[in-house]
Amino acid sequence: MVEQRVALITGAASGIGRATALRLAPQVQTLILLDTDAQKLAALQAQLAEQSNMPNIEIGALDVTQEVAVQEAFDRIQTQHGRLDILVNNVGGSSAAGNPAAGIEVMELAQWQALLTLNLTSVFLCCRAALPLMKRHRYGRIINLSSIASYGRQNKVSVAYAASKAGVDGFTRKLAREAAPFGITCNAVAPGITLTERIRTTFWDVRSAEEQQSVLERIPLGRLSTVEEQAEVVAFLASAAASYLTGQIIDVSGGL
Repeated sequence: MVEQRVALITGAASGIGRATALRLAPQVQTLILLDTDAQKLAALQAQLAEQSNMPNIEIGALDVTQEVAVQEAFDRIQTQHGRLDILVNNVGGSSAAGNPAAGIEVMELAQWQALLTLNLTSVFLCCRAALPLMKRHRYGRIINLSSIASYGRQNKVSVAYAASKAGVDGFTRKLAREAAPFGITCNAVAPGITLTERIRTTFWDVRSAEEQQSVLERIPLGRLSTVEEQAEVVAFLASAAASYLTGQIIDVSGGL
């Protein structure tokens, strides 16, 4: 059943964002897809247009770390649609620091700041801009993408990445308390190792069969996640079925 909802996904052109767009599309009236990769966005829009029962699909280029640009984007949503019901803050990653596994002693301040800006400040900017639209209708679903790296147990990620994702967790819990009186929920999904295009090429395919097996042996379910599995959890949190769930960090890691 299609709900009369307006949904927005950042970082929608690839990976979990793209899978979430495909999963959410049949359930909303308008789907707004934002990314810095205009070519991939256009390809996704074309793919969605070929399927039946698709909503109104809008795409736009946006760097969610830029305060003015973010506010202008949400102002346009207010002008064109008068509401925003679902926000998926999917933008993030570890590559902004140059060396994703850099130790603290060799990490430069600029690298630290780049990761916090990409992974945490972007969430702040989008949530701050979205809340007035949601409050107006006393309804909202905010889903932030965190990571199990926030626990600080992964050897192959930097302290900056771990700190930025731990910040997303704390931000999510606190915003959930602020937004709850207005009928707005705020939750986060914390993926484990997920076979996005980037992870496949930079992390998985470069490993030997023995190294891959060693990774899998640490995961109780014995395999890596697909982007579709992460998108299913995001879609659940965006749905009416999760109406009494807020302030939660959902670990989607196969038990890792």
